[in-house]
Amino acid sequence: MSSKDWLPSSRTGQLTMAHIWVNALRGSATAWNVPADMSTKLTQLFNKASEALELAQTAERNMVANQMVRTAFGDLTDHMRDLRRRHFFMPPLTEADWVSLGMRLPDTIPTNIGPPTSVVAAEITYPHKNALSLFITPIDGHRYDERADWGFRIYFGVLPPNPDGVTEEMMIERQYLRRVPQNPEELTASHFTRRKRDLIEFPYDNSGKQCFICVRYENSKGDKGPWGPMASSFIP
Repeated sequence: MSSKDWLPSSRTGQLTMAHIWVNALRGSATAWNVPADMSTKLTQLFNKASEALELAQTAERNMVANQMVRTAFGDLTDHMRDLRRRHFFMPPLTEADWVSLGMRLPDTIPTNIGPPTSVVAAEITYPHKNALSLFITPIDGHRYDERADWGFRIYFGVLPPNPDGVTEEMMIERQYLRRVPQNPEELTASHFTRRKRDLIEFPYDNSGKQCFICVRYENSKGDKGPWGPMASSFIP
């Protein structure tokens, strides 16, 4: 069983919880809208599981006794899960009722998970013509944020050698930079990835142009971490 399961993992613990439920339903089944046959069946299955476990502990252990215990406890826990899923609701149960049944109250307060504070940078290599390969790595004194909902937003922009010699249509179509960027906000293109290694491929006529790159953490909701240092390289 999962450590997060609401049922106890031991058979004695399951029996204890079932006994609590049996006693609670004797006085509260009607108020909690639990049908009488469900309460009766719980009592029967509790008694059967108690007898099977007692027999297995006092008699010589054998395959038959072990199977009787497995079957009895399987039936009991299946019924308890069904009972909880179909009939234990708040209301009519109160929080005190829920705790008295041996269960934890549902956690309705969202966990506040702050944005990453780690700063990452892109190490650039050249896999082939018109492409830059990036390895995203934390800067000194930082480390990766391993939370599953966070990835990386890679920002980049290409600067022509002579922006004044490029037509306005081409500047808009290729999202070229008009000057050397002073901060990452000026970079004109971006994409999201969860991989630490990424590849940016460029149109063939971008070869020889300078590309500026900056990376930071981001999640699917658009929440962002701090900017990393800006890197630049000429596109092969």
